[in-house]
Amino acid sequence: MEMKEPHILVMIPAEELESLKQGQQQILEHLNQLRSTKVPERGITPSYVTAQEFMQAVHIRRWKFDQLIAGNKIKAIKKKRKIYVLASEIERYFSDPSIQ
Repeated sequence: MEMKEPHILVMIPAEELESLKQGQQQILEHLNQLRSTKVPERGITPSYVTAQEFMQAVHIRRWKFDQLIAGNKIKAIKKKRKIYVLASEIERYFSDPSIQ
C-alpha cells in the first residue's frame, strides 16, 4: 500500500504572489535573451587544432604533415594518441617562407 503525502495549502498575500510572478517572468525573459544572443563559446577561441583540422586548413596530406613535424617547421604536441597543432601555425604556414 502506498502512502500518499498530505496536501499542504499555503496562504500568501496577493502582493507577494504578484511579486513572485514578476520575478519569475524577469528570469524567463533574461534566459530567452541569453539564448537568442548566442555568444560563440564566450569569446574563447581554441588555441589548438587537431592534426586533421590543420591538414584540411592548409590543404596538405599526412605525408607532408609528418615532414613538417619531423623538420620542426610547425609546433605540435602529442597527447595520448592525438596530435594537436597550435592554431596560430595555420596562419604561419602561409606567411612564413621557411615552412614550404
